[in-house]
Amino acid sequence: MMALSLVWAALPLMVSFAVCALMTRLGPKDAPDGGRKTQARPVPSAGGLGVLAGIAVTLLAGSAVQPAALGNPLTTLAQSALAGVMLLVLIAGLLGFADDRFNLPARRKLLVLAAASLLAAIYAPHVTQLWLPGMGEAGLAVPVFLGIVCAALWMFVMANAVNFLDGANGIAMGSSAILLAALAVIAAPPPGAAPGILFLLLVSAVAALCGFLAWNLAGRLYAGDTGALAIGALIGGAGLSAAVIHSAWVPATLVLPILIDVFLTLIWRARLRRPLMQAHRDHAYQLFLRAGWSHLKVASLWWGFCLVTSLAAIAGARQGPGAAFGLFAILLGVGCALWIGQRVTLGRRLALEGR
Repeated sequence: MMALSLVWAALPLMVSFAVCALMTRLGPKDAPDGGRKTQARPVPSAGGLGVLAGIAVTLLAGSAVQPAALGNPLTTLAQSALAGVMLLVLIAGLLGFADDRFNLPARRKLLVLAAASLLAAIYAPHVTQLWLPGMGEAGLAVPVFLGIVCAALWMFVMANAVNFLDGANGIAMGSSAILLAALAVIAAPPPGAAPGILFLLLVSAVAALCGFLAWNLAGRLYAGDTGALAIGALIGGAGLSAAVIHSAWVPATLVLPILIDVFLTLIWRARLRRPLMQAHRDHAYQLFLRAGWSHLKVASLWWGFCLVTSLAAIAGARQGPGAAFGLFAILLGVGCALWIGQRVTLGRRLALEGR
């Protein structure tokens, strides 16, 4: 398994790095706008193409070689519940590239993504049992229709949530690499067993993200909606697999550093009657940027948050749904307290200073 995993990591890393190098010259430019986009000059975007290319080339190469332990990866993928997930990743990536290139209307983009999420959810994994305290070991039965709708909503939310986070070099794609690595650990086969397609897909995605980060951390290339929407969809879809095998609280715990900020910021803006569809700089990480923190310092903080929730999610997957729920509840409370604390201290100070 180790040799196969290394091959699935080395190839996407090199392909992603090479395609990203090309995108630094040919990618659509993301220009500063005096608001959310604060870079000093236009920066090439759509670097997510490099990440997707790394994953795609690895799948194609695996299909050509067809390792005995796995068979044909594309055939295996097409015949599994992950087919719906990868369909959404593809559509999200294409939609994101169109937005990076042509600046699509936000409502139209959301409608297309919502429709694609619902279509993908029909074929993707969906939860049939939800463990809740006091409901016994089996938990609450989830009707198939409701499970599909929830799966669609989950993937739609994750695609957009990662996109919302993509406002500082390294924060969104670096955090995504950590979360996908945690999902790979959760999906890893027992010692001596053949790796599954989900595990190898996650390994290739993490490696491809590392190839992109080599350019992104230097501020030379942005992932754009191409990368943010597609990788967010992949996190959502892979999280569904973890939810089906282990518990829905496992992926819910994993992505807390992203979702807490997204939902609390939306609630905060709605309470102040600020437009929810308008680009802004009110997310928690953006407050740190407005206070003068460097991109790397802010990204490192979120990487730390993601590492904590990743370890908690792995522990929850191994200890069972009761432990997963407990860890989710604890980290949710801590995360909300940290968000509110930052808002009433740093947020107020920035407002008084007009920053």
